[in-house]
Amino acid sequence: MTLSLLCGVAGLAHLVAPEAHARLTPAAMPWPETVAFLTGIRQLLNAIALHLPPLRAAAGLLLVLYALCVWPANSNHAAQGF
Repeated sequence: MTLSLLCGVAGLAHLVAPEAHARLTPAAMPWPETVAFLTGIRQLLNAIALHLPPLRAAAGLLLVLYALCVWPANSNHAAQGF
């Protein structure tokens, strides 16, 4: 439940203010606003899937893959001192 809530809140934040999240995206990544928006959609879908027993295991795996995919942006965020 907590993970689902965190994913949902983070997903909404990406959708409401994609430009804020796009600033954290490494310069080598094309279309940072689009990437931020799409990661918000992905987080919302994961939040929902965690509540559906047939999809729960797949959602967990997708969250692991998602964490690996956003690692560059999170590293960039930490390096910028935010």
